[in-house]
Parts: sequence; C-alpha cells; structure tokens
Amino acid sequence: MKQQLLLRRIGDDPAARLILALHTTVRRIDAACAELLARYHLSEGRLAALLAIVEDPGIMPRTLADRLDVTTATVTGLLDGLERAGLIERQAHGSDRRALSLLPTSAGRNMVATITPIYAQWLGQLASGLAPETLTDTERALSILQVNLANGTT
Repeated sequence: MKQQLLLRRIGDDPAARLILALHTTVRRIDAACAELLARYHLSEGRLAALLAIVEDPGIMPRTLADRLDVTTATVTGLLDGLERAGLIERQAHGSDRRALSLLPTSAGRNMVATITPIYAQWLGQLASGLAPETLTDTERALSILQVNLANGTT
C-alpha cells in the first residue's frame, strides 16, 4: 500500500517501482530469515559470528569485528549470546593473556552442521522459479545498485 501511495505521488516510474519492490522484498526476506534462525535461537549476526569462529578457530574479537564489518561493541554482544548458548568459548590468547581467542564448542560446530543445509535449502526455495539467466541478471543489477549506494547516491 505504501508503494502505491508513493508511486501515485512521484509518478509510475519503472526505476522507482523496482526499488520500492526491492525494499519490500528485502524486509520480507529479513523477517523470514529472522523467523527461521529464531527456531535455533540465532540471529543473522550470531550466525555470521559463529560461522566465522568455526571457520577460523582462535580468531580474536577485533579480527572478528573487522571480518563482519561491525563494531567491537556489537561483537561483544554477539559473543555474549553465543557463549550463553554454549556455542563458543572465550579463552586467554596464548601469547597475550589479556587478549581473547574465540573457539567453537562441539555444540557450536554441530549447530553450523545442522543449520547450513537448512539455510541453503531456504535460500534455494526463495529463488525457485527463477531461470539461471534471471538470477545472473538480477545479481548484476543488484551489484550496480550497491555501487550507486557506495558512491553516495541519495
């Protein structure tokens, strides 16, 4: 409904229709993703952190923050939740006892093994019905939009 109201005001421009449809789609994907991950007591942020820790055991929080492109404060919150859930543990770093290393627990590794195929299947279901060339063209178009955003298009 918001889209139609705005389009009536600004004109039924194909670019505006696309961006507004994309915005609605992204909101719906975010909500569906949150619902899927909530079944496993995860968020997108916690899943990303857990995946990085399983991939790189011993990673330090600052490196994790850089890899996830978030602040160290955000990482601290994500790690607190993962540690409470028993999915990771923090250990003193071998060479600097003030620094921390992050390690997955067996439950954390099992969680990644469980959720990865479920998440992959969900992503595939979202794109079902789209031809391979449509997927390629859409990915290309989204890359252009991301460049436009990075270049300060407002």
